[in-house]
Amino acid sequence: MRKRDAMKSFAACLLCVVFSSVSLAQTPWKFIVVGDTRSNGEDNGVNIAILSEIADEIVDKGAEFVLVPGDLVSGYVDQTTLESQFNTWRSTMKPVYDANIAVYVVRGNHDRGSPEGTTAWNNVFPELPDNGPSGEVNLTYSAGHKNVFIIALDQYIVLRRVNQTWLNSQLSANTNPHIFIFGHDPAFKVNHSDCLDDYPANRDAFWFSIEKAGGLVYFCGHDHFYNHARVDNDGEPDNDVHQCVVGTGGAPFSGWSGNYDGVNDYYTLTNIKHVEQYGYVLCEVDGLKITLTWMERTGEGVYTAVEEWNYTAVLAGDMNNDGAVDFRDFAIFAEHWLEGAQILTGDFAPPAGVGFEDIEFFAGRWLRADCGSSNNCDGADLNLSGNVDFADFASIADNWLKTK
Repeated sequence: MRKRDAMKSFAACLLCVVFSSVSLAQTPWKFIVVGDTRSNGEDNGVNIAILSEIADEIVDKGAEFVLVPGDLVSGYVDQTTLESQFNTWRSTMKPVYDANIAVYVVRGNHDRGSPEGTTAWNNVFPELPDNGPSGEVNLTYSAGHKNVFIIALDQYIVLRRVNQTWLNSQLSANTNPHIFIFGHDPAFKVNHSDCLDDYPANRDAFWFSIEKAGGLVYFCGHDHFYNHARVDNDGEPDNDVHQCVVGTGGAPFSGWSGNYDGVNDYYTLTNIKHVEQYGYVLCEVDGLKITLTWMERTGEGVYTAVEEWNYTAVLAGDMNNDGAVDFRDFAIFAEHWLEGAQILTGDFAPPAGVGFEDIEFFAGRWLRADCGSSNNCDGADLNLSGNVDFADFASIADNWLKTK
């Protein structure tokens, strides 16, 4: 028997012994996303009327958790007053907490206080997961719920940037098929000019890490409306990550020009829905299928489904796309054992191949000398010397404009 055939047989036998069938069949369940619940200064910083309605909706819809991407309160006050505003917010959300529904929050710009600090935040929200990076504990964190992985990103310890090294480690360790990341600032400008595109190289690395991990949605706020956009970089809509601005929990409405006119680099944004009204996004998880519904306020205490869209995640190892990892997939895996495609050195960013996008990525890390402690400078330290220098550039030059 040829060595390759022997390896295929060995792989198939090994996988059959080690693994049993894995399926994601389970009862569908829900969670809700809503942000920017602040007032314009009234009611101790909270739009109590709207947030009360949404709190009732969270309970009535049977949500198992809620994501709140920042600007809980009007803030910009001292830590003592800010703590009082956060307590008002938490009191308004009492029906949710009393129903034992998990509440995951991140800070918005209004939630920092003046002068800035974290005392009020930590005093009122001590139960948040404490697995964040140094300096961001209780601000940045991750959590798992059934088949969903949640990542909350603070963007104010380092202004309008995320801790990419920590995020990469979290995404690498994740085993759930669904990933939902949320933070306050949009990655791509909609209305506010102050967003993650203030640092486009960092933003691009952040967005690429979501794509690479198989995430398809980023929730944010900051702009006071609902804006759903598809973010494309290769002309293939099915693999696009969607940016959902859900700043619809009570803050005064913002306007929008209708154009995504920020620093978009090689990404193209297509608007799918824009609404200036209160509401929330209802997410239903049914195995590998996700259905997201924009629930719009159409009357006092009345929220109506206005937009619905869905996608199906790809389960790692489900090679025949039947929703389970089983012996059929093992047979396919064994048939292609030891086959593979060459990965070009220097292909840091989409599209495939080594081109100007990769040079831009590399230039953003040029001459860094701390790569040993920062994930090899996001891979730019190609020879693992601890520095990004001409030796690394030479490796990229060897593959310049190659696509395979």
